[in-house]
Amino acid sequence: MDDDTAEAGGLCLCQQDAYLRSLTTTVTRCIPVELPPTPPAAAAKGPGKDKDKGRPGKSANGGGPAAAGSATATAPESAAVSSSVAARYEVYLADTPMFPESGGQPCDQGQILVQPVPSANGGEAQPAVAAVAVAVNVLAVIWKEGALCHLTDAPLDPGTTVEVRLDWQRRYDHMQQHTGQHVFSAVADLLLGADTASWELHPLDAATHGSGDYGCVAVDLTASQISTEQLLELEARANAELRGLRAVTPLVLDPRVTADVERMEALRSDPAFRGQLPSPDKIKGGKLRLIHVEGLDINACGGTHVRSTGEVQVVKVVGAERARGHTRVRLMAGDRALAALGGCLGREAALTAKLTCPPSKHAEMVGMLLRDRREGAKARKLLAAELAALQGRDLALALGGTASAASAPPHPGGQSWALLHRPASDLDFLSLVAAAALEAAPGLQLLMLTTDNTEPGAAAPSSKAGGEDGVEVTFLVAGRPELVRSVGARVAEALGGRGGGRPGRFQGKATGLFRLPAAVQAFREAVSAAELV
Repeated sequence: MDDDTAEAGGLCLCQQDAYLRSLTTTVTRCIPVELPPTPPAAAAKGPGKDKDKGRPGKSANGGGPAAAGSATATAPESAAVSSSVAARYEVYLADTPMFPESGGQPCDQGQILVQPVPSANGGEAQPAVAAVAVAVNVLAVIWKEGALCHLTDAPLDPGTTVEVRLDWQRRYDHMQQHTGQHVFSAVADLLLGADTASWELHPLDAATHGSGDYGCVAVDLTASQISTEQLLELEARANAELRGLRAVTPLVLDPRVTADVERMEALRSDPAFRGQLPSPDKIKGGKLRLIHVEGLDINACGGTHVRSTGEVQVVKVVGAERARGHTRVRLMAGDRALAALGGCLGREAALTAKLTCPPSKHAEMVGMLLRDRREGAKARKLLAAELAALQGRDLALALGGTASAASAPPHPGGQSWALLHRPASDLDFLSLVAAAALEAAPGLQLLMLTTDNTEPGAAAPSSKAGGEDGVEVTFLVAGRPELVRSVGARVAEALGGRGGGRPGRFQGKATGLFRLPAAVQAFREAVSAAELV
């Protein structure tokens, strides 16, 4: 919608027909945008996070400007811009079927396709500008300076004829969630006298569609506490209202028309009306849009909705928690709820097969497995400590004479250093071995290594020229504090890694099993230089 239409107080096309999926129109402006780096907090926020807290009244069922021409001043422009750091162009069209982010409902997304220009001989020719993209992605839509601005990933020349195609699956999901929220909020008011202070529609995350871990609609009800029984009652009543197949229609009133002003006055006494209507002098020449759920709810709202409650199909309450003195109810509706249910049933079937018990016994069986896991972890920790103590003492006594230790041949006068390469271990185990060895022979200097699951002496897996590999090496140098730091630094350098520690301990990590011989050689040279034989 361009500036002229906005000034005339007209409604967006999506507010007139939410089922319009595409439109042929013309590019009026295209402005390159240099976006600053997105702060982490803004990046985490994403689209659809701005709650509709600004409209007065009992129920905050927003989702777009209820009064065209007035809501543009409060549109969350900065949030939409920061939601997509890839957006590089602001594209304005003569008209558009897309919905801008506003009032708790996320914006539409989709594509703008350049239409071929008819040639003189009746055929089709490509656009005159060679650099123009055939299909441009719309990453976000916002209100900006009284017009709808499309944030795109490529430019479009003004005057170009284009077809706008919105992501219908995303749009229809938002329509189902928004209408489901209206019905749920109306039921909460009827049964509990709880108003809707704010609401928030989280867009679906494509990365989690397969698992059914969808986002929810969050509805903040002005009730300090809602019991589980009351939540179940709200859910049941909301679904009963959906099955009533109530018509959902937009109601547009013009404060400049006497009959509409009288209608606005009559609505204030309608039992189905929730919220407050602004006085005609505050609508700023625009048209006031309300959503009427037949016989249940009338509420000022600019969002997109389905035509009948039957299209919502189902509302499912997912959970509830306290939030700033209110109760935040999380729910999902329509295809989103059915997809989540499908994911739950699939996981339930998989668990039934793996646990070999019926679903009613899943919690009991998982509890038992977790107890076994905890007890097993304790037992393994005790056994590891015992094994480390034995291996440390053996290392001190044998000084490399065992099958698990590698060292230079014992010196006739007694060797003062040792090496140990133990695969499939960790730094905690190496530390226990070192402590036991040093307790048995305090003068020892130790180099201890562990490398993934690689057996001692095994060939290094090579995927690059020169024998490089991706095996992770953990090392520990322990012993006399005056030598550990210098010896450890030489080992770390040979391994191409980094390390550090406290007096008597130098530890670190590196990558590459092929580096072990160099590390051993560096250690031997260092202890030889220290005359530890």
